[in-house]
Amino acid sequence: MSGTMLSEAEIATYLTRLWGRAVRVEALARIPGGASRETYRFDAHDGEQIHRLILRREPAKGLIDTESETEFRAYQSAAGIVPVPHAVVLERDGAELGRPFFIMERIEGGEVAGSFARDPFGAHCRTLGEDFFGALGRLAAHDPVGSPLAQHVPAPAADQCWRVALDYWEGVIDEDALAPQPIAKAAIRWLRANPPPPAQRVSIVHGDYRSGNVMHDGAGKMLAMFDWEMAHLGDPLEDLGWALDPIWDHFSPGVSCGMLPRDEAIAAWERASGLTVDPAAMRWWSLFASVKGIAIWISAFREFVDGGRQDPVLAVSGWYTARRQDAIIAAQLGGKHYDPVPVMPSSDLAQVLIGAGIAAAGAGEKVGAADAFTGATLTVAALLALLGAQEAEKAAAWRRADIADMRRLLGDDAPVTHEGEMLDALDGIWGTLATALIAQHDEVAETSGDEAPFFDFYRESAARRELAWPL
Repeated sequence: MSGTMLSEAEIATYLTRLWGRAVRVEALARIPGGASRETYRFDAHDGEQIHRLILRREPAKGLIDTESETEFRAYQSAAGIVPVPHAVVLERDGAELGRPFFIMERIEGGEVAGSFARDPFGAHCRTLGEDFFGALGRLAAHDPVGSPLAQHVPAPAADQCWRVALDYWEGVIDEDALAPQPIAKAAIRWLRANPPPPAQRVSIVHGDYRSGNVMHDGAGKMLAMFDWEMAHLGDPLEDLGWALDPIWDHFSPGVSCGMLPRDEAIAAWERASGLTVDPAAMRWWSLFASVKGIAIWISAFREFVDGGRQDPVLAVSGWYTARRQDAIIAAQLGGKHYDPVPVMPSSDLAQVLIGAGIAAAGAGEKVGAADAFTGATLTVAALLALLGAQEAEKAAAWRRADIADMRRLLGDDAPVTHEGEMLDALDGIWGTLATALIAQHDEVAETSGDEAPFFDFYRESAARRELAWPL
């Protein structure tokens, strides 16, 4: 089964055994997106009716460490609270399909926005935002005791929710990072030194509640929330912080998930949850959300490299998105508003890459009319060429500027490094200095010294590295 496409015959064989009657499967197609699961849509005919279904199968190795039963139990637990598809069946051992999977009903007639689409909801953004953040508030208000999810995953103590979450995602960063992460480490240092108040309530946490996972009707109504693979029990402010992160603002600064201004989004959540957002707690969970984000993007790039650099979605996540998230973290640490400023390049090499990207994007659009999954893959590959055009101009420059700044910050404590102008040599020097900088920042923080120079460097470094979204 490895990474091969499922066949209609395989699914039909499974459903025939499960339902005890002959089943014919038609219109099987893989759905693009969803780096943590293989997702397929199909119709199952059982002689009496047509079942329109979605199948989510665990990949050989996923972007994040999740398992199908958690997601399945989350769908069961959220039903009636948040709009979700009906969960049909779970197979823990994979049965005829080789790897664990579950099946749920398919919701038709809705739209799902791309995570970085511009103005994805148009004139209906505010109406949808009230629905979207209100549903999240209802999830926070719900008592999970006795739910299928609560029977499957542990419930942390109210004063330990933050620690459990931070320990997990810091572990992901430590395990998967291919280079030192001074900005993420600075954020983690601050989070540990300034823990939030205990959770007002331990609730079901979706784990990835954002605009790219909501299906809507195009007129302001939320039809379903998908992708519950990171669901767990914890502080409901974790979900709110994630949804409010500027990474999901659809390039409209201050507009949460491209729907509502931040204060209005929080107010909608408070009305539905019956809880009050404490500013100190919200600051903590907002910064945590960005750390969680960088952990996921780091994990994506690790999988891209370890998996043979085949899935362009992982590359975009681990490159463009990670750099944008670094800029968001750096702004939060320095008490600044995040304000993206990158511009497209103009060198000859950049123009060649831009041309390649535009050509590939056109091919992806044509192929996508017949095969959505392959078309989307081509389009994302085109996006990589467009992002590569920017990096072609700034790759050496940002590394040299960072190296010079880190040497100034470290002063006499700067380690001796070999010189070189090739990118691999510059990366080696950068990594050595970044490791030393993390240690020096640790010492300054422990003695209550002045951290402002570090925060200024993180903001400048992130700005130098950030890439403009070209679509």
